[in-house]
Amino acid sequence: MARKKEVLNCLKNTYCRLKPSKIEGVGVFAVRDIPKNINPFEGIKNQRWYEFKLSELKGLDKEILKMVDSFFVIEKDKTVYIPRLGLNTMDMSFYVNNSEKPNIKTIDGGLTFITLRKIKKGEELVISYATYDDKYK
Repeated sequence: MARKKEVLNCLKNTYCRLKPSKIEGVGVFAVRDIPKNINPFEGIKNQRWYEFKLSELKGLDKEILKMVDSFFVIEKDKTVYIPRLGLNTMDMSFYVNNSEKPNIKTIDGGLTFITLRKIKKGEELVISYATYDDKYK
């Protein structure tokens, strides 16, 4: 019963869904109004992340390398942190698109997000990538 209660609690804290985005590809959209100063992805379990040098990834397929570049931050020193389970377990927060007028921010380099203002139902959640990825500065 405790597990069912946990699932119901997660469902009560669901604010978003993935949909096609006018900004780029797929984006994250509010399924209901989201209050200011909350984590819209509450309940997502953070994985352990591992540091790799880009040279360690050379043997990977080109498409996988493109995904690494798209979804993870490649640091100036050519290192990248990748979650323990790789690309197959990316949660919804990985699909937040870039904007110069963000409505969410990260408080720890891209693991936890907070809404900057009330976000209305149907609105896309966006962040300024430049706040945590030098590639966008």
